[in-house]
Amino acid sequence: MASPQLPPSSSSAAIFRYYGASAWEIETLYDTLSRSYSVEDSEVPADDPQFVTMVEIGFPAPFGEPFFQEFTMDSWFKVKGVLKDMKRRRGRKGVKTYIRFAGFEGGKTPVVFPLLSKGDRQYEMGVEKLEYLVDIVPLQLKTVPKGAEEVWYSYEEATFKWSPSATMVNGVNYLYKNNEWVLPAKKSSSSSV
Repeated sequence: MASPQLPPSSSSAAIFRYYGASAWEIETLYDTLSRSYSVEDSEVPADDPQFVTMVEIGFPAPFGEPFFQEFTMDSWFKVKGVLKDMKRRRGRKGVKTYIRFAGFEGGKTPVVFPLLSKGDRQYEMGVEKLEYLVDIVPLQLKTVPKGAEEVWYSYEEATFKWSPSATMVNGVNYLYKNNEWVLPAKKSSSSSV
């Protein structure tokens, strides 16, 4: 769960942070976001030599069907198109993307969808599958631990599926395994003689 945390913003503002993006990519994403929200944008210093570009978009709305209606599918397709084009242009040099939502339909815990794949096809598949999660996310997160700060999803490249991955509650990480939130097993510190 190590990504830059979004700075506090007004509840109706989208957050757009980036590094290594072209002027056209920045302008297109900013303009698309500003159709629905005020936008707080900033260029940040590069923080990972494996990725030449980073884009972080924080939507001030919960993830769910109402988001796609409010933001519009045209705007969503434009955002997806820019992200996929950005990945194709960078190739194996790497693009990391964080798409955040203020919660999920039926819950207030923020949700983060990170895309860190080096492969073009995997990245594109991850982006394409996001809007199809609107029905499953509330079911997957109905048992999220009380007080969870953010829920992070992960994209499994072998199965082409998004699933909950981790959340933090009062400084303690919980992992999502076998459809439930569990504390990670502690490693044994016994030594052999």
